[in-house]
Amino acid sequence: MIPILLLALILQVQAQPAKTAKDYLDSGIAHLQQNDLEGAISEFSRAVELNPRYVEAFYFRAQCLFLNRDIDRALSDYDKVIELAPRAPGVERIYNNRSVILISKGDLEKAFKDLDQAITLNPNYAEAYSNRGLIRFFRNDKTGAATDYEKSLALNPKSPSTYINRGIIFYENGNLARAIADFDRAIELAPNTARAYVNLGVLHVLNGEIDLAVTHLKKAYRLDPSSFAETNSGIMSSPFKTLQGFIASNPTNARAYQARGLMRLAQGRKADAKDDFAKCVELNAALRAETERLMSITF
Repeated sequence: MIPILLLALILQVQAQPAKTAKDYLDSGIAHLQQNDLEGAISEFSRAVELNPRYVEAFYFRAQCLFLNRDIDRALSDYDKVIELAPRAPGVERIYNNRSVILISKGDLEKAFKDLDQAITLNPNYAEAYSNRGLIRFFRNDKTGAATDYEKSLALNPKSPSTYINRGIIFYENGNLARAIADFDRAIELAPNTARAYVNLGVLHVLNGEIDLAVTHLKKAYRLDPSSFAETNSGIMSSPFKTLQGFIASNPTNARAYQARGLMRLAQGRKADAKDDFAKCVELNAALRAETERLMSITF
C-alpha cells in the first residue's frame, strides 16, 4: 500500500497541467528582463519545440542570441521570423539586425535589401538609415551615405556611432572642422568610445594641435588598445584604415605621416613609426623638433 503522504504528492504532481509554449515564452521574457540571456534562450527554445511556428518565441530568441553574439544561430532565427511573419509589427528590427550580421559576413547586397525593407516598414527607423549609410560608404557612395546619416541623425540626434560615421566622411572629404565637431559630439554622448578619440587625435595632429592630439590618443589607448588596430572591428571601419585612405589621397601631407607614426607607436611598431616620422620631416623640415619630441611618446 502506498503511504498516504506519498500518494498525495503523486496526485499533486499529476494534477499540475503541462506548461504551454506561451508559458515558456513568458518565462523567457522574465529571464530576459533579469539580463539572464542563457536562461531566456533556453525557455524560448522550449517554446518553439512545442510550437514550431511561434513567431514571438523565435523573435525573442533571435534577439537574445544576437545580444549573446551567437550570430549564426541568431541569423537562422531571423530568417525564420521573416519567413513566418515578413510584415508583422516590429519585424523591421529583425531586418535591421539581420543586416548587421550580413554586413559582417560581407553580403552587402542582401543586407542593403533588408535595410530597404526595414525602412519601408518603418520610415522613421533611424538605425536602419545609419546602417544603410554604412553600406553605401563601403560601396564608395559617400554622397548617399551622408544623406542616410543626415536622415538618421534627424530622427535620432543621440547616436554616437552615426556621428562617428558621418565624421569619417567629413574627414575623408577634407572638412576637418565638421569632422572634429562630429567626433566631439560622439564623445559627449558616449565618453568611453575609444574609436572616436583615435579619430579625433588624428584630426588634431592634422591641424597641428599636437598636445591635444596626444591627450586624445592616450585616452583612446587607456580605453581600448585595439582601437589602434589596422583591421576593422566588426562592421566599423578602423581609424588606422581611415588614416591610410587619407594618406593615399594626400601623399604630401607631412602631418598625416606624423599621425600614423603616433598610431604605430601605440601599436608597438617603433621601427615603422620612425619611418613615418622621417617621412614627415622629409616633407616638412620645419616639423623636425616637434617630430623628434613625438618619437619619445609612450602609451
